[in-house]
Amino acid sequence: MRPPTTPRAGWLSRWVLCAAALAGGAAMAHATRTIPGQARVPQRVAQVRATAPAAAALPRAAPIEVVAAFPPDPLHEGGRTRDAARAGDPLGERTAAGLTIGGATPHRLILFTFDDGPERSTTPKLLDRLDAAGARAVFFMAGHRIRGENRRQREQQEIARDVVRRGHVVASHTVDHLPLPTLGSESLRFQIEENERIFEEVFGARPWLFRPPFGMHARRNDEFVAGRGYTIVMWNLGTGDFQVRSAADVLETWRRVFERRERDEGERGGIILLHDTHAWSVEAFTLIHDDLMARNCALLAAGDELFDVVDDVSLFYVPRGSADVGEVAPPAVLPPEVLAERQARLRESARTRCRSDAAR
Repeated sequence: MRPPTTPRAGWLSRWVLCAAALAGGAAMAHATRTIPGQARVPQRVAQVRATAPAAAALPRAAPIEVVAAFPPDPLHEGGRTRDAARAGDPLGERTAAGLTIGGATPHRLILFTFDDGPERSTTPKLLDRLDAAGARAVFFMAGHRIRGENRRQREQQEIARDVVRRGHVVASHTVDHLPLPTLGSESLRFQIEENERIFEEVFGARPWLFRPPFGMHARRNDEFVAGRGYTIVMWNLGTGDFQVRSAADVLETWRRVFERRERDEGERGGIILLHDTHAWSVEAFTLIHDDLMARNCALLAAGDELFDVVDDVSLFYVPRGSADVGEVAPPAVLPPEVLAERQARLRESARTRCRSDAAR
């Protein structure tokens, strides 16, 4: 399938859009509002799945086996590992057709997300760091990186499959990473549907989660992606990692954004945006994760709620149902009994870790 002719934004325009997106994405939570009686239970949206158009028929990749690389995780039901919990849904199908996710939450829930990859020089290192932290993330992939037969593209296809094998979720970030509002109807269709075909070739299935490049999207874009059964996933905790060149600067930006959102919006957690195409962002993941764990030691001593690094978007997910395509999901609120159970298990593991850290 050949891409339609599309006017591309210049480098300066794309830089401005990218900077605006960081602020705009973080501002998504301003639009969130509670929907009375709305269930926050992750579920498969069977009707939308049945009616959403399928990607064009292509030879599918062999099923990808998810590797169980970790001991049982007590935060998962039945003692399942994080990998086992992810197996069977690496494309996010059970969180399809949802309200736009902005990331707002009054709880200390943290979800790491990574955009623009995979990149052969950085993504494998990030995967190792995620393994070391026992964390799982959502990777929003640009199709041009895993489409084609040259050496780099073939290597990145295998890296993309490894993302799934290690238990992470993969999602769509269009083919060419162009700002959606600048695209005509045919170009928009190509960017979405062609990426579905690329995912079919690489992973054996299409994606169900979507993040617009630069965080830029208009109503007509939302209507189209909703018609394909997607859930749009934004973020509320930007890191500015595309604007700097050091992990320390990324960490400092994240701290400022986090503290501002906690102070001004009452959001004590949410969805973090990083890019797995930058070496400093890979390093910054570890710095941010370590910072969260250090904060947990102080919170544990104070008897306060701990940070809970979650595996996927399901805790932020609300089925769209008959709501408007532009509706933003309300802040993620856990049922009291679920929160109490998760926190009790987190405190148990944190006690051991914090004692070990203090003894060093």
